[in-house]
Amino acid sequence: MTAGKMLVDGATLDDVAYQLHLSMPTVKRYEALIKCGGLDALRELSVGGRTSSLDQTTREWIASALRGSATSYGFDSDAWTNARLRSLIEGEIGIRFSRVYVWQIATNLGLGHRLSKSRE
Repeated sequence: MTAGKMLVDGATLDDVAYQLHLSMPTVKRYEALIKCGGLDALRELSVGGRTSSLDQTTREWIASALRGSATSYGFDSDAWTNARLRSLIEGEIGIRFSRVYVWQIATNLGLGHRLSKSRE
């Protein structure tokens, strides 16, 4: 919805693509949907895939963990990495997510910047 709001507010396609790390075809598709049916049309857009197995409580727990130190969860340094977050989630809820999906979870929580580039 952020992209849609930006477009409605007058942002250029290039700005939306750059700021939100979206492809130009995706932004153009969003723009076409908005022109035809407004933000409601964009809200109805399905992203596919199965329903997330993470409920709101679990998402809040993940966000809280990322805001804190990784050492609080038994890791040997403060830095959060994708692998550490994956391990923590798997240990807590018993589901192993892909590296890409864990990055997406952190990003959707507004905390993707907390994951260092290290693979450790």
